[in-house]
Amino acid sequence: MAFLVFTLVLLSSKLVVGNFSYDGNSGPSHWGDEYKQCIGKFQSPIDIEEKDVTNMTFPKLQFSDTENSHVAYMINNGHTVMIRSFDPDLPTISGGPINNTYVFQQLHFHWGQNDNLGSEDLINNRSFSMELHAVFWKKQYGSYDKATEYSDGLTVLGYLYQATDKSNPVFESIVSHILNIAEVDSNITLNDNTILGKLISPNLASTENYFTYKGSLTTPPCLEIVQWIDFVEPQYLSHEQLAVFRKIQSSDGRNLTHNFRPVQPLDGRIVYRNIPTSIISGTTIIAPTDSKQTTNSSEKLNPTKSSNEEDSHKEDGHNGQQSMWTISPFGVILGLIFLLQYQ
Repeated sequence: MAFLVFTLVLLSSKLVVGNFSYDGNSGPSHWGDEYKQCIGKFQSPIDIEEKDVTNMTFPKLQFSDTENSHVAYMINNGHTVMIRSFDPDLPTISGGPINNTYVFQQLHFHWGQNDNLGSEDLINNRSFSMELHAVFWKKQYGSYDKATEYSDGLTVLGYLYQATDKSNPVFESIVSHILNIAEVDSNITLNDNTILGKLISPNLASTENYFTYKGSLTTPPCLEIVQWIDFVEPQYLSHEQLAVFRKIQSSDGRNLTHNFRPVQPLDGRIVYRNIPTSIISGTTIIAPTDSKQTTNSSEKLNPTKSSNEEDSHKEDGHNGQQSMWTISPFGVILGLIFLLQYQ
């Protein structure tokens, strides 16, 4: 069974290539030597400065099938701890800044050599202890591999974690088995069939509080095809739980003590902050796309193109997010005057 799972992992995804690391001659500063998109203009991660974001209210994010039971496998691919499922009915997301349904592919973790850093995206130049990435592909393209050929092919949800003295019970089934996948390419079946839902939708109220922007995969080949949704409120895990992640081996045989990419230039991209309708009055609602964006966002990409050849689809980074309807303040005032006559 373990061999079957490993074979499925190898055949079902080209998300991460093998010949890179986080140090030395194959570290992040050298990724662009072989993977030209890693030096593109719309790279991730970034430092999100709250003073520079644009506030918008998007449609509500919709999570489906996260509450169902899923057999989950945990894999050490030499770069991270990854969790996958091969069940037929996988979790999906829709709404928010995306204009279609996206299907769960896998989730994985990024951490640092100490508890003061480890997240990839920063908020106000602050790093968190760990970041979880849940990767989803656009359902209309039929498969993950096909979706990676399009500029709107992927959505990645980013969850921040801060190490504390308190253990997170959700992580117990993970950390208790990590040493079983210490060797590269090893895998194990988790004994918690609800782990995907617990990690992807831990608190639906907090999932309305997020930043979003157009970016890339944070590992080679660094494809610029990702709508990022970074949740603002950090969760927690204990120092001891986090320390276990650093005990798995990397592709070079050493302990994988850190696996985060440094932040990349924003290069004029707009970062949006979702303002939920529950905390504002006089709501402004933004349409997820307009006709121009729909045309651009489904443009087919050639992942092997050079960075100069990618200009044709990099316009998608601004995401067409300008169409909106606003409630007139004068209408609100007139309504209040009318009601006061009957008090």
